[in-house]
Amino acid sequence: MVFIMLFTSLTSFVALSALVAAHPEPDLTVEQRSIRSLEARGRVTQARNCANAIRDFEGKRMRARALKKRGLVEEASAQFAKREVISGASTTLSAAPPTYTELQNTTCILAPEVTEGPYYINNEFVRQDMREDQAGVTMLIDVGILDINTCEPVPNAFVEIWAANSTGVYAAYPAQLGGGGGGPPPTESASSGTTIPSGPPGGGGMGGSMGLERNETFLRGGFPTDDNGIVELTTLYTGFYQGRCPHYHVMTHMDWSMSDNGTLVSHAGSLTHVGQFFMDETWNDEVFTLEPYTSNTNSRTLNTEDGILSEQNSDGYNGFLALEMIGEDISEGVLGYITIGIDTTASYSIHNTNYFNSSTDSVTASASIASFN
Repeated sequence: MVFIMLFTSLTSFVALSALVAAHPEPDLTVEQRSIRSLEARGRVTQARNCANAIRDFEGKRMRARALKKRGLVEEASAQFAKREVISGASTTLSAAPPTYTELQNTTCILAPEVTEGPYYINNEFVRQDMREDQAGVTMLIDVGILDINTCEPVPNAFVEIWAANSTGVYAAYPAQLGGGGGGPPPTESASSGTTIPSGPPGGGGMGGSMGLERNETFLRGGFPTDDNGIVELTTLYTGFYQGRCPHYHVMTHMDWSMSDNGTLVSHAGSLTHVGQFFMDETWNDEVFTLEPYTSNTNSRTLNTEDGILSEQNSDGYNGFLALEMIGEDISEGVLGYITIGIDTTASYSIHNTNYFNSSTDSVTASASIASFN
């Protein structure tokens, strides 16, 4: 049975609306909200037709003993470094095998397309391990991608994530976020064809894109799904900042391209999903008792106080990661998994105008990633 979290109280939404200043959505009329809600429910109904397919995809879950055998915590940096092979303009990528070899029966059914937020950066690295030198609890996120039109897993879908570090700071952006600005939600394009941007990083601009302050890339990046529609990304358990509960941003790209320096060409191909992942408060409570999270001086916003979480989990959607410990103690790392149902024919727009220094040359990246059975 597909795990579904439902927030339907209009009263609660109104009460929480003042708390989403960190990533505000544009004002929508009652008619626009009604249309959006009806479309969302229609997608849920369509995705629920895939329930049997999801059960068929469900594989055996690896326990902590198997995870330890793989040495995901102790040797993750070295192993991922060896497996992420990107040479010049080569389109051959090698990936660490995912924890689960088939789609799990815990599904984020095409959660509503929400704002990308003000802290996105275009053209980040194609990589699985994005921790760099940051401290914190390792978080492995196993993401499965399902096409709601065919109920089949989607191979070679690029899954991109970004998040704040243990003290609530996004790479390259001001350390004191204080809520910040926000951009409009993604808008559907008439065509997936877009112009590939070039040149140095931009500062400011539409969508509330504040200028970048530092040359940093931690906790940013992504990687394509394998033949089974699954990718495993290694990051850290995210911290929090004022106005938002702990969360990860996620985008999915189809027909994606990679520059010859190993970075994603964000505006190539089609953007098929923009969303956010959340964690249950009991997990947040436990992680935040550890260093360096205890050094976070920001005011914490709870899940129940976050209006974007309410939006992401409305109309039958579920944006929560299913979590389990990698080892015997939470400090050894956390595994989070979720399956996203997407409409592969959709095409949305990125509004942020900040760019990582990327080559103007690009190649169509058809990743050679084996099935791990």
